[in-house]
Amino acid sequence: MIEIRLAQEGEISQQKELWKLCFGDEDSYIDFYFQNKYRKRETLLLLYNGKITSMLTMMPIRTILPNNRAYNSAMLYAIGTHPDFRNYGFSTELMAHSEKYLAAQGTVFSTLVPAENSLFDFYGKRGYKKSFFVKETLFPIHEIMELEILCQYKVSISPTDPVEYIRRRSDILRQHFYIEYTIEQVEYQQKLSRQSGADIYALDFEHHCNEINSIKGCASVERIDKKRVIIKELLLPGENLYIPVLKKLSRILTADEYLVRTPANLGKSLKGTAHPFGMIKALQKFDSELLCAEQGYLGIAFD
Repeated sequence: MIEIRLAQEGEISQQKELWKLCFGDEDSYIDFYFQNKYRKRETLLLLYNGKITSMLTMMPIRTILPNNRAYNSAMLYAIGTHPDFRNYGFSTELMAHSEKYLAAQGTVFSTLVPAENSLFDFYGKRGYKKSFFVKETLFPIHEIMELEILCQYKVSISPTDPVEYIRRRSDILRQHFYIEYTIEQVEYQQKLSRQSGADIYALDFEHHCNEINSIKGCASVERIDKKRVIIKELLLPGENLYIPVLKKLSRILTADEYLVRTPANLGKSLKGTAHPFGMIKALQKFDSELLCAEQGYLGIAFD
């Protein structure tokens, strides 16, 4: 017998066990997630013969189109099925139920980030389209040191709060197709960043000949380990600003290599190639051509 419903009190330990079986994360990270991000009202469960067998999270977000129209949306996150019950169609059934549930609440779009490339086809068969792209560039520290700065700006990098981060993010992405996160979600990203030894940052630029500090950017950074740092989101309003930021960040957060993510249509001064990162599906009647106007940007994604 199959039952699909929202999570209830007293089920966290079962969900933690399922999470570990599905994703293999360390207990410390699983505990961190359930302490800082988990919400029963956002967690959908599939029970098979009374046992929690599949789970997914429905994070509330907003989809912003180039015409600056905003649509209530959800990001499906941590979609997993117990290894003993894979290929039963449980994930497909759970996702279909989540889409009906979300649509009934007026949610216009459902988005997700496939955990691996093979899953793009899996979700594609379920109506999701590749719409969000990212450029990833891996920089060994010696390459960053060798980069030539071509602008005359002084860079200031400082930890910031979620409200200011969202404001800067929206200013840079305005008139693009992108995902907007809630304050609560950016707060969670900040906790993830700080736990790793990094933070979310405000980036400010001052020209040597102009004391007015009017150029602003933002970055979300996590330390993977002592040797590796990931800049999960680097948003800047000018191509000549990326290299100064990388050089400054590499001095603040020392490591052997840095993985840098930028929107596919930005960061052209960096090497690297764009690739699909996230997918979207309309849950209400919608002109799909509006979603194909440009490559979308999803951002931090909590992956």
